[in-house]
Amino acid sequence: MRKILVLIIEDDPACRELLTAAMLDVGRVVHAAKTLAEGYKELEAARPDLIVLDRGLPDGDGVKFCLTLRKDARYRTIPILMLTGKGEVEDRVLGLRFGADDYLAKPFDMEEFMARADGLVRRGSPELAGCGDRLECGALAMDLKARQAQAGGENVELSRMEYELLRVLLERANIPVTRDFLLEAVWKASPDSSGHKVVDMTVMNLRKKLGPLGEMIAAVRGLGYKLSAPGQ
Repeated sequence: MRKILVLIIEDDPACRELLTAAMLDVGRVVHAAKTLAEGYKELEAARPDLIVLDRGLPDGDGVKFCLTLRKDARYRTIPILMLTGKGEVEDRVLGLRFGADDYLAKPFDMEEFMARADGLVRRGSPELAGCGDRLECGALAMDLKARQAQAGGENVELSRMEYELLRVLLERANIPVTRDFLLEAVWKASPDSSGHKVVDMTVMNLRKKLGPLGEMIAAVRGLGYKLSAPGQ
């Protein structure tokens, strides 16, 4: 099995070295760049399984970089974890809406960073991350091999779209997911506000079928949804 390749685009030397060391410690292959231009060159040389991207770079804004990648079929599905010195809600929402899959404000806890990075790799390349045949969050679980969802240990019959929606939410447990991302990941549809009603309706139906555990899927105002265990 090949190793996971991570591209880190960060202009701060100390932060770049810290992130690189953390990834190397868990067996990742790391390519590092300090500008967007260098990042593009690394992308052309080898397709990474994850991009860790600083928002403020000497030659441009990471948000625009995200948007550019999402418009390019070669890089559209690569998970992106954005790092920034800005922690306001509007900044996080902006980054996620323009293509970032997750967002961390500096300074951040390294364990949280690694957990979020691993979650994105599982979503993008589950066979590499070693997530196996089972996903779990609290009392919700999914047997990927049998294509069976369980709530509180009981099997739940789901439609194909409900199953795929729950799978994506479980893969990104505790991480806010935009409606546009769900449209692409579940329905393979281009981001379109008209499709948000389909997402909302499917979430509503899924919640009903999960019974009391449906409350684990919470709406994130102005963004989308997040699945998390009670108390998290």
